[in-house]
Amino acid sequence: MKIFHWSRFCWSADTLGEQTPGKLPVNCVVRTAAKRDLDAVQLVIDDSFTLDTDWAETYKRFRTSLADLVTRAFAETDVGCLVLAHGSRIIGASVYSLDPAAENHLISGPCILLEYRNRGLGSDTLWRTLQALRQAGLKKMYGVTRKTVPAAKFVYPKFGGVAEPFELPVEHGVP
Repeated sequence: MKIFHWSRFCWSADTLGEQTPGKLPVNCVVRTAAKRDLDAVQLVIDDSFTLDTDWAETYKRFRTSLADLVTRAFAETDVGCLVLAHGSRIIGASVYSLDPAAENHLISGPCILLEYRNRGLGSDTLWRTLQALRQAGLKKMYGVTRKTVPAAKFVYPKFGGVAEPFELPVEHGVP
């Protein structure tokens, strides 16, 4: 089993602070996912990783396990997922775990379709996900990502995220 090098970011509910969400583009809304959104969310996550050259090869190793985790999240009474919709099209998603003992609460991380990136939507989605976790009562929130991807450098450090090295066998883990 191959081990890749990852970073696990930690955010504390006590120091997360308050922030006004960024202004979303016209016709965009963020909402809690409905069960009927599962296929669209799976597609956004799959496209986000597959079409991103920083992730494409690594994603092949955990694609099935991530899809299973997303499906399980949608089977819960309260779906742990936020979606970003532009009109009726879902262009972003963030699937999360409400289990306080989870090693990684950001199951998918904030996934934004490539044509909508670099507009602050990933950061905004991360912020809203952390707020949802804090409102659910979590005191510490964790997100795992590869050390070398832009999210580890530019998105996850925001809002007080502190990185620590993390070894994750991709066959049994999530991004």
